[in-house]
Amino acid sequence: MAPTRREKLGQVVTVAGMAAALPSVWQTVTHITDDTYRAPEARDGAGHVQYHMAREALITAGSLAAIGIGVLAGPRRGRPLWGAMAAAGAGFAAAMWSGGPTTGVWAPNEKALAVHIASTTGLATGIWLLRPERGNR
Repeated sequence: MAPTRREKLGQVVTVAGMAAALPSVWQTVTHITDDTYRAPEARDGAGHVQYHMAREALITAGSLAAIGIGVLAGPRRGRPLWGAMAAAGAGFAAAMWSGGPTTGVWAPNEKALAVHIASTTGLATGIWLLRPERGNR
């Protein structure tokens, strides 16, 4: 089955959304060993915040891997795989924007806000374009 124009565009836009997220992912990874992210007063220990950064980085890697597998599946992608991609993308985007409602800070600066907008838009648009054709739903 040859990829359609929508399929090709969806793959490109999804990969662009994943690439746009990389600066944010890298920032999270660097916090794992950054001593300024130690919180001596934390009830669960000084390294607890860093533990959460490591956990977030691994969960993010899993989400982006699931999306990547769906992109690589090409036109054979069925509804279950697309659903997994959509769930991984929605979870990633929700996590990226969770700071606003929980702390009042949507992004730490304008560059981070641009990264959040670009990655969320790319992933949402790309995954939507990659939805299965009517015959595969």
